[in-house]
Amino acid sequence: MITGELKSKVDRVWDAFWSGGISNPLEVTEQITYLLFIKRLDEIQTLKDEQVNRTGKPDPDPLFTEDEQELRWQNFKDRDPEVMYGIVEQGVFPYLRAMGGGDSTYSHHMRDARFTIPTPNLLAKVVGLVDDFSARRGGAEGDIYEYMLTKLAAAGQNGQFRTPRHIIDLMVEMTQPKPDDEVCDPACGTAGFLVQTASYVKREHSKALLGAKQQTHFNGSMFHGFDFDSTMLRIGSMNMLLHGIENPDIRYRDSLAEPAAGESERYSLILANPPFAGSLDYESTAADLLRLVKTKKTELLFLTLTLRILKPGGRAAIIVPDGVLFGSTNAHKELRRILVEDHKLDGVVKLPSGVFKPYAGVSTAILLFTRTDAGGTDNVWFYDVQADGFSLDDKRTPLLPQNRLGVRPTAGSLSEEDHTKNNLPDTLSRWFDRGGRECSRARSEQSFCVPKSEIVAQGYDLSLNRYAERPRYLTVGRRVTMADLMGAGLLTEGMQLAFERAGVSYSARVTAEGLLELAGGQQFPSPNRAAAAAVGEGTIDGWHAWALEDDTTLDQLRQQFLDTPAMGIPSPDGAGWANHRLAVSPNFDAAPPPVAGERNRATRHAESAEGTRQNPSTNKPSRDEDEDAPVVGLTVGDLPSALASVVSVPPSSTFDEAITRMVINDYSQLPVLSGRNLRGAVTWQSIARARHASNNPPFSRAIVQAREVSYKQDLIDILPMLAEFEFVLVRNQNNEIAGIVTASDVAAAYGAMATPFFLIGELDKRLRQVLASSIEFSEVQGLCDPEGNRSITGFNDLSIGDYQRVLENKEAWERVGWSLDRKIFVERLDQIRQIRNDLMHFNPEPLPHNSTHKIRHMINVLREYGN
Repeated sequence: MITGELKSKVDRVWDAFWSGGISNPLEVTEQITYLLFIKRLDEIQTLKDEQVNRTGKPDPDPLFTEDEQELRWQNFKDRDPEVMYGIVEQGVFPYLRAMGGGDSTYSHHMRDARFTIPTPNLLAKVVGLVDDFSARRGGAEGDIYEYMLTKLAAAGQNGQFRTPRHIIDLMVEMTQPKPDDEVCDPACGTAGFLVQTASYVKREHSKALLGAKQQTHFNGSMFHGFDFDSTMLRIGSMNMLLHGIENPDIRYRDSLAEPAAGESERYSLILANPPFAGSLDYESTAADLLRLVKTKKTELLFLTLTLRILKPGGRAAIIVPDGVLFGSTNAHKELRRILVEDHKLDGVVKLPSGVFKPYAGVSTAILLFTRTDAGGTDNVWFYDVQADGFSLDDKRTPLLPQNRLGVRPTAGSLSEEDHTKNNLPDTLSRWFDRGGRECSRARSEQSFCVPKSEIVAQGYDLSLNRYAERPRYLTVGRRVTMADLMGAGLLTEGMQLAFERAGVSYSARVTAEGLLELAGGQQFPSPNRAAAAAVGEGTIDGWHAWALEDDTTLDQLRQQFLDTPAMGIPSPDGAGWANHRLAVSPNFDAAPPPVAGERNRATRHAESAEGTRQNPSTNKPSRDEDEDAPVVGLTVGDLPSALASVVSVPPSSTFDEAITRMVINDYSQLPVLSGRNLRGAVTWQSIARARHASNNPPFSRAIVQAREVSYKQDLIDILPMLAEFEFVLVRNQNNEIAGIVTASDVAAAYGAMATPFFLIGELDKRLRQVLASSIEFSEVQGLCDPEGNRSITGFNDLSIGDYQRVLENKEAWERVGWSLDRKIFVERLDQIRQIRNDLMHFNPEPLPHNSTHKIRHMINVLREYGN
């Protein structure tokens, strides 16, 4: 673990790169990697020199000749910045490129080394940082490099290469690598899986590594990683070197395009989080993979490749998108069938959807299986990871102290409260007990086992929700509410509730009406809505979040309520019985509701929505809302430009190519893509800045940071990002860059949403003025509330439905004095009332264009006839 001081130094150098014109985090890491390598060569040569001095025998194969001594790290690191810059630019980098044909994994990846550090002063700062690495042995070098690699994700760019370390650790611990394993990651990126596997083997099998044969295997033939990005190969190789692996097999290979014959049945352990870039053409895919399962989906092809290159008896842990678990295509089903029937599927670990934020919000799972070629699946173990120790938003803030994070917290066993924030230790513990107590766990628990026969009966569906039994919290046919808990005496007026999220504490008070009142005075009948309003983001499970001073959660009170006789009465539809793990036959859930009854319910709901118009200063919510329904709003994918395809340029592009594409398409920015990988973006501003800084700059100098978001992300959550960066790139369900969203797109979207509200407001005002100037209030009150059940004290209390009731009355219509057909006018008013109800329910779908026209036309009528 590195100190805060050294982290700050790394951060300062990183900032210096940005201010010096290198804003692509991948390029920053690449430049530091080159310098680390030249320093490593100098260290090796120093050992060689010491050997020569001891033995008196000349070095037959020196890394540096007599004429190349000034290229050694120790000889240029303390030189004047200007002199050092000339040596590195004109000597060191040509030297690195010339040695690209060497036997070493590392030298092989240096053959296209480019020096792009722009100034001598910046180079001096970076050399100073790298020199610090050598003074921190015992794993610190690797830790420092790992810290740098986290910035690839933190910068919101190239994050697909960075699987969170604690998730890697979980997969490594679950598969228990052995010193005689041959380990492969067919999409290795920064080699995180291989590095953590090496660390595990060093820790758990240190004695076995003492032998010369085992050391040779560990350093030369145990670790194998493939990638088709030369930059990532360099970075992954250096990551391995700094973690003490001298010559791993890290090499260029397009895993899905090249035949796997040379790798077939070679590896005993595969760990991977392969990229899921959508589809490949059959012509671009290796034929031997298509013979097993014919598909264009890359996630399925990587699973197929895993089965192909695993040895019989070999095991694998692979991260897959959720669609692999339940996809309905023939290829999806066949691959799941192969895993279950032909091999041994051991487990499915569902991960929370925020694990890969900020650069992807896709839902994923870990598949754990063993290649047997003879079946062997008995029970499949499922675990639902709900918390991994970090907030599941873009910030990914630690929720616990460092010693309570990870798979094996140094603080020891976690408390129940800690477990709610970090499930990983429990995941590992239960995994190792999957042949014991796990087999008898109820389906309502966080983990359980499902027999093969049931999975076969479900068409080889592997989604956890297919088999989990979740409590529905119903009583007498409806959801349990805060008011129920008040009525049962489990909550009383004035009780204080609180919860903590991302290090911030939130509080609320229970009111006499059974509402939760936040510090600002807002009141909510639903704990979910109260929690979301407190935090200021989408949807939060407030039942599990809010807790009393003794840490009892509202969910625990709800369970207590349901378990109390005569309180939690099972509903006739069977859902109430489910709270007590009892089944109902026949299944009332499957019976459709009566159509007439459903229509009446919908009508009443619409009228109640009309009747709940409130003064803006009132905080109390309507009691007719679906209190536990998720808050629905616009997502990024709702914007037309988000998934409308994207025009891009490669990193090898020229300024003229990029400018032409921007001009002919009227774009202000273009993403820079290298195959499937995002490298950044170019903008008019970045092009101008690059050309101002140099007469003939490389195109890479104009590449700037590009933020990326998931199409599923709430639109409101990306507003701060747009305010800072002016645009974001959007990844679709296949994790491809599929579109771009700008600040003007969002302004147009919210403008389109706001316009109908303003129009309805104007219509409401004009109708109210017409009635107030034509009809006595007492008559209006009698028409709208003949039984006196409502509190209508003035014209301001009327809804559009009330205006409709008044104008349906012939005498009232005649007093208005319009020479229009009353029936047609009221019919149009009823249509607008329905439009208004849709607006008030905040349906994220935009209104049909003719709906807005109807409101505008009615306003024009009122302007003409209402004065």
